[in-house]
Amino acid sequence: MPLFDFICHACGKEFEILLMGKERPVCPHCQSKDLEKKMSAFARTRGADGGGSAGGGSRCGGCSGGSCATCH
Repeated sequence: MPLFDFICHACGKEFEILLMGKERPVCPHCQSKDLEKKMSAFARTRGADGGGSAGGGSRCGGCSGGSCATCH
């Protein structure tokens, strides 16, 4: 699902929103369109190369694919 994290420059609230296609997000608190897209928590834990076990890294016992947050 295309979930994105934003911070509103108008009211300072942070929020997560599901966007489909070319929808433009609006702050659910103040309806402003002055938003900054933040890096999602998923993107931060996966890493720039997509993470995962394709590189032959070690696997932990917490997941089957070696791509959970505990593995890295």
